[in-house]
Amino acid sequence: MITDEIRKILKHGHVPVWGATSAVPMENEPPGHRPSDLLPGAQSLVCFGIPVSRDVYRMRVYRDKMVWRSQNLHYRKLDTISLQISVLLEERGHQAVPIYGCMPLGVNEKGVVVGYLNQIRMGEVAGIGVIGKNGLLLNSRYGSRLMLGGVITTARLSKIRHPETEEPGCPEDCQICVDACPVRAILLEDSRVRVMRCLGYTARTPLMSKLRFFLLSKFRPDSAGELMSISAFDELTYHICSECVSLCPYDEEQEESHPEFRE
Repeated sequence: MITDEIRKILKHGHVPVWGATSAVPMENEPPGHRPSDLLPGAQSLVCFGIPVSRDVYRMRVYRDKMVWRSQNLHYRKLDTISLQISVLLEERGHQAVPIYGCMPLGVNEKGVVVGYLNQIRMGEVAGIGVIGKNGLLLNSRYGSRLMLGGVITTARLSKIRHPETEEPGCPEDCQICVDACPVRAILLEDSRVRVMRCLGYTARTPLMSKLRFFLLSKFRPDSAGELMSISAFDELTYHICSECVSLCPYDEEQEESHPEFRE
């Protein structure tokens, strides 16, 4: 019953990809960033995604500006839907908290910007994609272009994945994103992405002093997270690079195997 009501909210919001599952697999995340840290007694999670248009990423002029605007609009929609689902679950007698897509954020003990809960990992646990070499969630229909929203709850939700797909993940011999990254932030040998190197290059934050952020991240991580959330998100941060998404061929390769995606 509750799952059906969640489905209605997502359908009304024109959300094409979503899943619900147990929150237990995410309890091995770092302390402070586990479902039970945010909501004691958390049992389930919901994760969903809305894509940015493929053709926006393919624009020859103004691409980065158009991607930036598209993402900002999606963040608001995703966060609103997360809140709607949380309120629904509360009204049905359960506890629930939204997991927002962009802010607020924190800074961990290594000085790395992190979300309160790792949404990309949530997407993988929910079965709507797999984590690619570029560190983003890969989905057969939308490649790396999904932006994510989520909820954690004390309700025991039925496991569901919409649509039902099997994700093969990145081809072993593909390293297009690695070669395209202008700052070599993607490390294949370590299977990780140097987040701060990526952000340091791509994010333009005219209202936030990067020097102040750096000093706070070393000595007062909580304050560094607050500074970034207040002065460096939504329209306040401009991103100049999206090569690892723009050039990713994952969805095109899967489309050849799933002609129904073109219908």
